[in-house]
Amino acid sequence: MYLHCSDLGEVRRCYTDVVGLSEIFVSIEDGVVGYRVGDLQITIEERSDVEPAASGWAKQLGWDGGTATAPSWGIELDAASFVRAVDAATAAGMPCHRAEPQWVGYWSFPVRDPMGNTVELSTTDRNAWSADTE
Repeated sequence: MYLHCSDLGEVRRCYTDVVGLSEIFVSIEDGVVGYRVGDLQITIEERSDVEPAASGWAKQLGWDGGTATAPSWGIELDAASFVRAVDAATAAGMPCHRAEPQWVGYWSFPVRDPMGNTVELSTTDRNAWSADTE
């Protein structure tokens, strides 16, 4: 997946520091960073002509969150990484769709990245979060 951003520093704070993804390459001089998420590689390039994604939360199947018809994706994390990412996203003041993760057959915690994209952080470990479930 190839994405573009207006601020590479903010993107790196989001995906490296908050979400906890490992950078597989980064070039500040070229304004590019890459991440591997499972079998998917995400490459993000900084450009001066980039506008944030459509405002609002993207419409994703299976949850009542969004109305924007914009691309969005999910990142599945192990239980410890999920808890750390939820806490880090909240502490960093990232836009979060809900105050806490919601159990929907897995723990779901949608956030918006610095580019305005809806990104669902998740884990399938039912014991990862201590909130009451339905």
